[in-house]
Amino acid sequence: MSTTTSSENTLIDRGRTALRAIIDGNLGQWIGGRAVTGTGDEIGLISPSDGTVIGSLSAASEQQLNETVAVARTAFNEADWAKDAKLRARVLRRLADLVEADAEEIAYLDGIEAGKVAVGSVEEDVPDVAANLRLSADLISRDDGRFLQNPDGWGWVTKVPSGVVGAILPWNYPVAMLGWKIAPALAAGNAMVVKTSEDSTLSALHLAKLATEAGVPDGILNVLTGTGAGIGAAMGLHNDIDVLTFTGSGPVGRSFLESSARSNLKKVSLELGGRAGYIVDSEHATDFPTIAADIAGAAFGTSGQNCTAASRVIYVGDDDERFAEFRTALIDATEALIVGDPFAADTDVGPVINARAHERITAWIDEAVEKGARILNTGADVPDTGTWYPPTVIEGVPDDSELGRGEIFGPVTQLLRRNSRDDAVDLINGEPYGLASSVWCEDIAQVRWWASRIRVGTLAVNGYSEGTEATPFGGMRQSGFWGRDNGPEALGTYQETMTVWVADT
Repeated sequence: MSTTTSSENTLIDRGRTALRAIIDGNLGQWIGGRAVTGTGDEIGLISPSDGTVIGSLSAASEQQLNETVAVARTAFNEADWAKDAKLRARVLRRLADLVEADAEEIAYLDGIEAGKVAVGSVEEDVPDVAANLRLSADLISRDDGRFLQNPDGWGWVTKVPSGVVGAILPWNYPVAMLGWKIAPALAAGNAMVVKTSEDSTLSALHLAKLATEAGVPDGILNVLTGTGAGIGAAMGLHNDIDVLTFTGSGPVGRSFLESSARSNLKKVSLELGGRAGYIVDSEHATDFPTIAADIAGAAFGTSGQNCTAASRVIYVGDDDERFAEFRTALIDATEALIVGDPFAADTDVGPVINARAHERITAWIDEAVEKGARILNTGADVPDTGTWYPPTVIEGVPDDSELGRGEIFGPVTQLLRRNSRDDAVDLINGEPYGLASSVWCEDIAQVRWWASRIRVGTLAVNGYSEGTEATPFGGMRQSGFWGRDNGPEALGTYQETMTVWVADT
C-alpha cells in the first residue's frame, strides 16, 4: 500500500478547503452565477476509498431545473455571449488559466468523491480541460464563414449557436468529461445546463465558480446536482433544451432518443461506451514487457472504469513459446501495479466507484470462473474498507457469460489468442460497440492493413491513446450516435448552419 508525502498533503489541505466550501453550505447547485441549495431530496456523498460519508447535498428539484433552463434561455437571449466571439475566446482562455491554477483542488475533489488517482488528475485530466478550452477559443477566433454569389444574388453561410445545451455527465472522468462538453458548447455561444453524476459532482461545481470568476456571464453556465432518473430524465423531455449531450450507458442513451421524439425533437449526441480490444501482432512485436506495461495502463487505469479500457487483449500468433512469454509479461506488468491511496504519488489503481459496481464486477468474474475461466495473476492486496477490486487478467472466458459478452467497466481484462489477423479483426468488428481499440504492430505497411479493416472511432497504434483535444472522439455502431467530443468536429455538435441570401434587385 502507498503512503502520502508532504506534497500530497498540500494537495489534500487545499482540496479540503474547496470541499468544505461546497458541503458546509449545502451548495450543490450553481445557477445564474451563484451557488445555491437544491430543493430536492438529499444525496449522500460516499468515498469509495474507505466507505465514509463525505457529506450530503440537496439535489435539484424538477421545478429548479425548469427555473435553471429559463435562466439559461434568458442569458442566451440577452447577454453578449452568443454575439461576441472575441469575448468568448478571451474568457475561455482565462478560464483555462484558472483551472490550471486550481489543479490540486480539482484533483482532490475527484479523488475523494470518485476514487480518481490524484496524480493522474493533476497531470492529465486538468491539463486536458485547459487544452480543450484553449483549442475551442482558437477555433472560434478563426471562423470566417463562407461567402457565395451567383447572378441572382449573394450571401453567406455561417454557424450559429443552438441555444440552450443540456449536458449529462458520467462519473468516471468528472472534470475531464466536463471540459469535453463545456469547451465547445460555450465557445459556440450557447448557454448550458450541466447535470453531473450524483457520484461525482464536486469538481463541476468548483469549475462553475471559476467560470464566473473568468467572466462567463451569469446564467450561461449552470450546474445541477441530481439523479439520472429525476433531473436527467426531465432534461431529456424538456421543451426548452435545444441540444442534449450524454455520455453513459446504452439503455439510458436510447431513452434520450425517445424523449427527444416525445418532446421538441432536440438534437441528441450520445457516447455510450465500448469493449475495446488491444491487439498484439506478434509477428511485428519485439518487446513484450514494454507492450504488457502499456496494456496494463490501458486496462487498469481509472480502475478499468473507462469506455476505452483494454478489456480484451488479443494476441495474434501461432508460436506457443512466444505466447507463453507474452502471457508471463502481461501477468508481471499487472502484478507490478500499485493499488492504494488515490492521493499517494506512486498509486496506479484506486477503488471502483461504489458498492453496486463492486458487486457487479465480482459477480461477473465469479460466473466466468464457475464456467471454466482462469484468473492468471495473483490479486493485489486491497483495503478491507471501501470498494476495491484488484487488477485481474482472466483467460478462457465463455462467450455465454456476462463477462464474455458485456462491458465489465472495472479493472479486468481478458486474454484471448487468435492465429490469424482476420480473426482478430472479426473480434473487434463483430462487437455491437465500436468506440476504440489498439494495435501493437511495428511494421508500417501492416499498420495500414489493420487501420483499413478495423472499424472503430479511435484506433491507437503502438501505445494506448484516445488522441488529443484536437482529434474527434466518438464511436461507431452502438457506441455512439451523432456528434463527436473534441476537435473541430465538437463545435458542430452545438451549432446550427444558417444561410443568409441577398437577392439582386
